[in-house]
Amino acid sequence: MSNWESCISQAVGAERINNLNNYVSVKPTNNLSPIDEFYGEIQNIINLFPHNVWGTNAWIGSLASIAIVSSVENYFRQVFSKALKACSESQKLAANNNINLGSVIWHPSKELERGAFENISFASGEKIKDTSKKFLGIDMKKNGLEAILIEFDKICELRHGIVHSGNVLGGKNGIKLKLQPTDDISKIDIGFAQFQEIMSVCNALVVDSNKIIFKELAKRWAIDWRNSPSWDPSKQNIKFKELWTIFFSKRDKNNETIHTPLSLIKCRNNIKKEFNIT
Repeated sequence: MSNWESCISQAVGAERINNLNNYVSVKPTNNLSPIDEFYGEIQNIINLFPHNVWGTNAWIGSLASIAIVSSVENYFRQVFSKALKACSESQKLAANNNINLGSVIWHPSKELERGAFENISFASGEKIKDTSKKFLGIDMKKNGLEAILIEFDKICELRHGIVHSGNVLGGKNGIKLKLQPTDDISKIDIGFAQFQEIMSVCNALVVDSNKIIFKELAKRWAIDWRNSPSWDPSKQNIKFKELWTIFFSKRDKNNETIHTPLSLIKCRNNIKKEFNIT
């Protein structure tokens, strides 16, 4: 019998994954706010791909860009789940949404809300807007995020070609990006300057979203939560501290990059003053 079918490439064996436990490490939950966790991940990416390695391999920009978008997705999963856990108004909105049984079984009880967002890809500005409105009742577009979400969508179209097509830009993605069609294959080529733009857009999206969600939930703390039958006036300061912990960036405080630096107490008192809370 002829072995002609084996003449075109090398032979391989019956390969397999030996132990999946070797692919996973279990780490304790950190106490960082979602935005500080995002900042830390960005720093790790920058450290992994320093300026002097750029240009040595065409994949560096692609891999760095994938990592940053993944960090953005993780931020939104974190902040949406923590906001859902803290906000009774969000819980009321989300009550009719479904969650997979696998998420309930898998996630520890303190992280259960994260399971609500497991099957949602946040590599899309539209999904971020829809999920924010559906689960938290916060309209990102009306809060001024439309422009940066459009820029983020451009990054996500490029990401699609990197992840699913070996850096080849797909026709649908190229059309959405309004790029000029060519007779040859269009390959995604992200240099250091382009990576810096991607990083700036992703950082702006996370920072602005963090402010918007905090602002909306702080208003609810001042108004809506107090109208709930479950509201306990003696715990109002504890509830505000929960919000503060979700959104406050210790890293920005330490770097002195907060535009209006206020302590937890001063911020809380300013809000109480604005909404005439005694």
